[in-house]
Amino acid sequence: MNMDQEMDQPHFAPPEIPSAIVVPINADSPTKWWWLTAVCVLVSVSLFFYSRRTIGEPIVIEFLDGYGIKPEDRLKHHGIDVGQVEQVELSPELDKVLVHVRLQRNASTLAREGTQFWIVRPTLSIDSVGGLETILGAKYLAVAPGPAKGPKASRFIGLETPPVASAKDGSLEILLDSGMRGGLSNGAPILYRGYKIGSVLQVGLATDARSVRARCAIEPEYRDLVRTNTKFWNRSGWRLNIGLTGIKLDADSIAQVVSGGIEMATPDSPEPAVSMGHRFVLHEEAKPEWTQWQPSIGHGELWNRLENRLPQPQRMALRWQERSYGFRVNRQLTGWCLPLDDGSVLCLKEQLVAPEAALGDTVSIEVAGLSWAPSSIQWLADSGSTPQDPRIIRFRPANRLPDDVALWASKNVAAAPSTPCSIVLACDDPNSSVSLDAGRFVADGVIWSIDSSVVLSNDLLGIPVIRAESNEVIGLLVPSDKASIVVLLK
Repeated sequence: MNMDQEMDQPHFAPPEIPSAIVVPINADSPTKWWWLTAVCVLVSVSLFFYSRRTIGEPIVIEFLDGYGIKPEDRLKHHGIDVGQVEQVELSPELDKVLVHVRLQRNASTLAREGTQFWIVRPTLSIDSVGGLETILGAKYLAVAPGPAKGPKASRFIGLETPPVASAKDGSLEILLDSGMRGGLSNGAPILYRGYKIGSVLQVGLATDARSVRARCAIEPEYRDLVRTNTKFWNRSGWRLNIGLTGIKLDADSIAQVVSGGIEMATPDSPEPAVSMGHRFVLHEEAKPEWTQWQPSIGHGELWNRLENRLPQPQRMALRWQERSYGFRVNRQLTGWCLPLDDGSVLCLKEQLVAPEAALGDTVSIEVAGLSWAPSSIQWLADSGSTPQDPRIIRFRPANRLPDDVALWASKNVAAAPSTPCSIVLACDDPNSSVSLDAGRFVADGVIWSIDSSVVLSNDLLGIPVIRAESNEVIGLLVPSDKASIVVLLK
C-alpha cells in the first residue's frame, strides 16, 4: 500500500478518557446507609448472646479407657440428655483418654467439684451386672452431681465403675454380717416375698476381718417391715431341686443370678422396729418356718401418716367368782377398751356381762387402775343381746379416769362403711399394730369376718379398729382361733 492509499483511509480518533467529578462531602452529615451498619452490629451482638445462652459449659473428663465412647455420644442424668461428647483424644502422655463434653446450658451446674462421671457399658461378670441397655444401643456417659454449693470445675477424673449407690432420704440403713461373701455385690436387691424393698449399698470386710459386712438400705416406705426379730438370708438367684420327679431349676432375673440377693422375713409376732445402723446376721439359707411367716405389718405413706395418730386403748378386766365343788374360784376376762374425751368408754358388751354362774356380789370391772361394780356404771348405749352375740356399747364409769390416760376424740368414732375397707388394729404399742387389706374381709351385716389365714392373738379382744383412709374408729375386734371378726359401729 502506497502513501496515497494510506491517505485515502478514514481516520478514527481514540475515545476520550472520562474524568471523575469530585464532589466535596460534608463530614458533619451522616450517609444515608448508616442504619445498615447498625443493624449488622445488633445482629452480631444478638447472635453472640444467644449462643452464650444455648451453649453450656465445656468440660474435660479423663478416663483410663475409652470403652468405645465417641463424638456425639450422650451425657445422661436420670435418663435425660444433659450434654454431648464433642471430641475424644489421647492425652499428651498417651496414658489416658480425654473426653471433651459440652454441657447443655440448663445443666451447667454439673460443672462443679465433686461431680462424678463414668461410661455406661455392658458389664457381666462374677462381681457385677449392668449397662445391659447399651448392648444394642450406643454407649453413653452418666453423671452423679456433686455438692450444690461446690466450686466450679472444668476437668474431672472419670470413674471406671459406677459409684456406690446412696440411700434415699428416709431410708433405713442396716448392717448384715456374714461368714462368706457368697457372691454378694453392690446393688444386690433385698427382697420381701420376692418383692424388692431395698438394696445393698456396699460390701466389704469388717474392720477386724472376721466377717463380710454388707451395708444395706431399706426404702422409706418399707422400713416398718424390719423388726428386731427379722431374719435375713443369702439368696443366690437360682435354686436346684433334685427329687423323685426329676431335676428342677428355679432361676430369677439375670441380674440376681449374677449379683446375688438377700431375702428377709419377719415372724407372725413382730417385735419393735429397728433404728438406723441395726446389725443382723446374714444366714446362708432360710429355715423352713421362716418362709411360712405371714405377719400383718402396716407400711407405706398411709401407715406413716396414721402411726402417730392412733388411739391408745386401755387394759380392761371383768372379774368374778364362781362356785366349784363348794369352793369359790376366781375368774376373769381381760381385753381392751377405748376411753373417749366425752368421759365415756367404748368396749364390747361381753366385757361387762359376767356369766350366769358368777356370784353377783363378786363381779367388778377394772380399767386404768380403777375398779367399779357393774351397778355403779352408766350404760350409754346397748346394741347387743347376749355375750354370744357381742356388740359395741359405751358406758360412763363411776369415777373419772386418771389424767395420764390418753383420750380419743369422740368425733373420730364413726359408723363403718357398707363395704370392707383397709383397716388398722390399734394396739397400745404402735409397733405392734396390725394392718389388714380390704380383701381380707367378708362382710355380713355388722360383722366382718377376717380371712382365716390371718392369725390374731386372743389377747387382742376389744382392740379398736381404725379405718385407714379416715383414721376413724369403726369397730372393735373379737379374735378367735378359727376366724376372728370385726364388730362394726352402726
